[in-house]
Amino acid sequence: MPHLVVSYAKLLEKKIDIQNLVQEVWNGADESGLFTPAAIKARALPVEHFITGGGDTLFVHVDFKLFVGRTDDQKQHMTKCVFDRIANLVDDDVAISILPIDMDTPNYLKRG
Repeated sequence: MPHLVVSYAKLLEKKIDIQNLVQEVWNGADESGLFTPAAIKARALPVEHFITGGGDTLFVHVDFKLFVGRTDDQKQHMTKCVFDRIANLVDDDVAISILPIDMDTPNYLKRG
């Protein structure tokens, strides 16, 4: 843990290297110092159809799934580390959001 699920406007594929985006999100989680590198998992999912409040604003959104137990200060630190990495990759007009999600640890199942 954590699992970082990056949703992004598919049109961003014309502007940035998505594999690099995933790597930088992973790097941000690692930089936070809250997780062992082997525990961090990141993946990206393109969103082809979307409507945003600003019209057709491109976006990157990260669901930052982690086990319960992190303090608010730790969550703010880790989200800032990831946010800054994304902000360095995308233009200023690309919306960025990150949502830390505390997972229900007793009901989490995993294989592999």
